[in-house]
Amino acid sequence: MSRTWNMVAAVWFAACGIQGCVSSEEAQTPEQVSREEAWEGELEVRVVDAPSLDASHEEYVLVTGRERHPVVFKGDAPKGLRSGLHVKLRGQKTARQLVAQSVEVDTRTRSASSTLGTCGVTGVQRSLVIMAAFPGMATPSNTPQGMEEAFFSTTRRSLAGYWSEVSEGRTTTTGDVVGWYTLDRAYACEESDAMRTAALQAADADVDFTQYDRIFIVHPRPQAGCYYGGLATLSCGQVATPDGTVTASTAWLVAQSMNTHDSAVQLITHEAGHNLSLNHSQTRDFGAEPLSLLNLAGTLDEYGDVFSTMGRWNLGHYAVPHKARIGWLAPSSVVQVDGVGGTFTLAPVVASGGVKALKVRRGQGNDAWLWLEYRQQVGSYESTLPSQVFGGALIHYEDADTRDGTHLLDFTPGTASWSDPALLPGTTWEDPYSNLSVTVVSATSTALTVTLQYRQAACIRAAPEVEVTPFEPTVWPGSRPEVELLIINRDSVGCTPSVFQLAAILPPGWSSDPLPAQRTIAASGSTSLTLQLYTPYAAAPGTYTTGVDVTRNGHTVRGTAAQEVVERCISATPTLTLSPTAVTAAPGTDVTWTVYVQNHDSASCNWVWYDFWNNDTTGWDTSWSDWGVNLPPGGDFTFTMTKAIPANAQGTHTVGLELFQDEVGIVASTTATVHVVE
Repeated sequence: MSRTWNMVAAVWFAACGIQGCVSSEEAQTPEQVSREEAWEGELEVRVVDAPSLDASHEEYVLVTGRERHPVVFKGDAPKGLRSGLHVKLRGQKTARQLVAQSVEVDTRTRSASSTLGTCGVTGVQRSLVIMAAFPGMATPSNTPQGMEEAFFSTTRRSLAGYWSEVSEGRTTTTGDVVGWYTLDRAYACEESDAMRTAALQAADADVDFTQYDRIFIVHPRPQAGCYYGGLATLSCGQVATPDGTVTASTAWLVAQSMNTHDSAVQLITHEAGHNLSLNHSQTRDFGAEPLSLLNLAGTLDEYGDVFSTMGRWNLGHYAVPHKARIGWLAPSSVVQVDGVGGTFTLAPVVASGGVKALKVRRGQGNDAWLWLEYRQQVGSYESTLPSQVFGGALIHYEDADTRDGTHLLDFTPGTASWSDPALLPGTTWEDPYSNLSVTVVSATSTALTVTLQYRQAACIRAAPEVEVTPFEPTVWPGSRPEVELLIINRDSVGCTPSVFQLAAILPPGWSSDPLPAQRTIAASGSTSLTLQLYTPYAAAPGTYTTGVDVTRNGHTVRGTAAQEVVERCISATPTLTLSPTAVTAAPGTDVTWTVYVQNHDSASCNWVWYDFWNNDTTGWDTSWSDWGVNLPPGGDFTFTMTKAIPANAQGTHTVGLELFQDEVGIVASTTATVHVVE
């Protein structure tokens, strides 16, 4: 059966992101990297939460059977990746990891969790908590009874109670806490795979791993420290256990990050949220206004939302966009408002029924949405939150930048705090950049009344879109590369033309021909320019950022692209040999030669595809084990060539082989002698 593949991303020689990328120096050194290969398997994605919850990144592992291969991406990791996806990666292999240049997701092959119906987001989640100590270190003060209460208590705050309340009874968890077990050695946090394997082995005598689909490992902070307070797989995937491979999520919890009961519940519900496929609850700051132009990202704080446990150290409910995505809100509880306003009543998120979320399109003709919800100081978890939100609408924003997280907006931007973001009764917010207005009419203990209006507006302003494309991805010192600049005015068609100021972005020491100081662009129109760059002769090899700043009325959108400077490419004649160079054979037999090819181009040159051509005049049938090869500078390849000697052949014959390179022609040739003797 053929597979259906969806190309999520193909990232070629781009600038590195914060994680999951590799330097061009490491990725291109032939001694370290194999030629291009392809791998298939199941992806494991882990979210790393720094101990202070001030930084985060993702780690990637390709699982093929019982083998696990760390993966980094040559450039930013593609969007939408999570554990359990069956993927095909293309790239190179180093001694430490797979360096992926592209990734495709198999949309036909479903993950084990979806096939078996295990590890879902509703129903009773079966959790196993393994408390794993390290030899030579004091066992942390956390007790099995304390962990039991933090995970499963029905009388105190716990993961089970949190999930039950937040999901309105759709989800909870039961399970077991085992340990402390002393592992075979002390593990570093960078050895999370090996630590998990050791913890599972230590608990084997007491546990049937097939009975669980959520695994939590509580461990000490190593003496050398730990780069995470919590680490969690984003959704579920294959986990090898002593009882066979199971489909489960995994979270690693540093015991010292759970010194109190509530801090334990905060960390557990956060990492367990990642296990449900949720990403972080961020704040999105636009300075003096709650929202700015469409398509502007603003300033993000990775953990800034203090009203969701997916933010920074709190016990608030998962935000309603997260709840809706994983099915924790009934369809009737979410009302979508798109172009037609009205007055709506929101019930508190802790209420037993009613409308819990308004999803409101921001104006018209875009994919930007406001999510409105109403919080009340009711229940074991919401009662711990700052009180301002209990009197108004809590509003999150969703657009192309949101991905799997949530973005909280601040509707009291005049204060420096994010503990008072709600839009309060008697307040109307009129979006300056669309025709939407939001009025909070009243707020009681049982309901929030909101009026939404789409004003008649001839013009809706939006941030321009700026695309920067180098004509050549790699250049040499002293070269004159050109970059295409495309500026698109995203204002609605009813707006008047706008004047945009232009300023080139140049690395230190670089120069360029001057850009026009400004360009006037019609609404929904675009303009294209060429930026002529001059690379210094002294430029060191590396990645440089070029582009343009586009400014209108004080709002600047920056468009950039990576320009790779490499040492000048020096082409050289490749090696091509046939072995043996002379052979004696009988008529009607086959003769096989070993063919060796090596690319001698300098290290800064691109890979080269060589085709193999038969150039002798014998007319004998010829076959090759390979018809061509793609080689990096310094790379080599060995294959075979076989010729069938006709039954009537006699005497001495010369056979030959040529290497053909596109846009160059024949770059190497060689011959061998065949003596045909009966």
